[in-house]
Amino acid sequence: MFGRKSSKRRRKSYPVKQDHRAYNACRIYIVTWNVSTKFPENISLNKLLGLENRPEQDSHLPDFFVIGLQEVNAQPQNTLYNLFKDDLWTQKFKEVLKERDYVVIKTEQMQGLLLSVFARRKHLLHLRQVETEYTRTGLGGIWGNKGAVSIRMNVYGSSICLVNAHLAAHDHMLEERINDYERIVQEQKFHVKAKETIFDHDYVFWFGDLNFRLTGEATTSADEIRAMVARDELKQLIEKDQLLLVRREGRAFAQLQERLPQFPPTFKFEHGSNEYDMKRRPAWTDRILYAVNENNYRNVRLTAEQTSYKSHPSYSISDHKPVTSEFTLKVNRKPQYSGEHFRKQHNNRLSYKLAMANNTDVHSFDDLVTDLIDYGQVYEDTTERTVSFKPIELWLVGEPNTIEYVIPNGFEEGNADWIGIYRENFTSLSEYLAYEYTETYKDKQHQLNEQQLQHMQNTRTVQLTFSENVSLPLGTRYQLLYFQSTGTRGVTGLVGISPAFAVEKRCPSPSFDEID
Repeated sequence: MFGRKSSKRRRKSYPVKQDHRAYNACRIYIVTWNVSTKFPENISLNKLLGLENRPEQDSHLPDFFVIGLQEVNAQPQNTLYNLFKDDLWTQKFKEVLKERDYVVIKTEQMQGLLLSVFARRKHLLHLRQVETEYTRTGLGGIWGNKGAVSIRMNVYGSSICLVNAHLAAHDHMLEERINDYERIVQEQKFHVKAKETIFDHDYVFWFGDLNFRLTGEATTSADEIRAMVARDELKQLIEKDQLLLVRREGRAFAQLQERLPQFPPTFKFEHGSNEYDMKRRPAWTDRILYAVNENNYRNVRLTAEQTSYKSHPSYSISDHKPVTSEFTLKVNRKPQYSGEHFRKQHNNRLSYKLAMANNTDVHSFDDLVTDLIDYGQVYEDTTERTVSFKPIELWLVGEPNTIEYVIPNGFEEGNADWIGIYRENFTSLSEYLAYEYTETYKDKQHQLNEQQLQHMQNTRTVQLTFSENVSLPLGTRYQLLYFQSTGTRGVTGLVGISPAFAVEKRCPSPSFDEID
């Protein structure tokens, strides 16, 4: 009777409140670097990351570090090594950042393309629906030496997509670069509802060795470009930039924006020096672009302020110079109360009739709540529900151990949720020592009566037993982490962290001969 009307129906003009929700600033520091198959030996990454020599000297640390590398050494022996340990570059960044309490959230690698996201520990329980994707564009999509890897995630309710790309090389391959871009945009599909494509997200950051060169190959030689750089004629030179031109023409990257580089071209250099290699025409191949879907939400305008964009000429192990950029984003939507709360409080016949009398365009209670959300009278429910663990009094090595955790009201268990055991102060979410899948009732719902189903939707305490085969070394402390997961392409989020606990070994019972 009260079916949903078309979204084109006229809405009542409720007063609009601008920026009525509480938003916090989130700082993201992005690095892109073609490392030219070199290893991170005998170099310090502190300056590249904007860090001081000692952690206590750092001030105003970013919330996230995003590291995008290209041409990481992907020889077969290194690929095999990476199956068991982090690649050498990730290890090097981790060594620097773990001292500042950062944790590796996710790493995705496709041959020489490597993308890693580090987050400050205090943000871990506010990162949801983390998923990776990749697209091969080399040799017509067969080979992964070119293409893109990406990581998407929700940060305090705002969606972010990070794309690290390495496009076709050489001056004359402009059309191939445009085709690479289009292929990546078309083929990368995520499994998160309403955020299936790259540009569905609130914020998009696209960076890497994009390989765009300078036009005028026949009229502007490498020597002339170098001379213009020496004369600091960068504004005139950037007007020849292929990426700038294709963006203006709408042929590629038109949905993204970029602060034009005010640093010299980052390619191509003699290895170990700051001198350009004149075998190639210098160019700004290494770039960081971004997009903001400013109007994804009513009554609030999303923003991204780019606070820095620079190259780092002191790093000379590669023929590329690394480029970094820092952004401040508006995230962290905090509802005062939600549409669901409104339904529970006011979904009765009297309030419904009053609403119908005041707004003849409302044809159902859902219509009313939708209108109120749209016009800022009721706030969408973005509460991040978390699982809480009960303290573990004793964990005995070599014996089954049962834990208890509390699932909050409204929490939806995934069909592949799991709980992992980690060392205290873990530095990566991939460092679990053991895990157990949680029990889910989705497959059993047809066997439950209405009362049991209602119980499943309420806050409840659940027990889970770890096998006696779980071997935890003595002398250190551990934590349990609950991951909400769909099991599809690794879509997951950390939703619970236990207090730290110690492990013990039960003292053996005395033998008969030892008893007086």
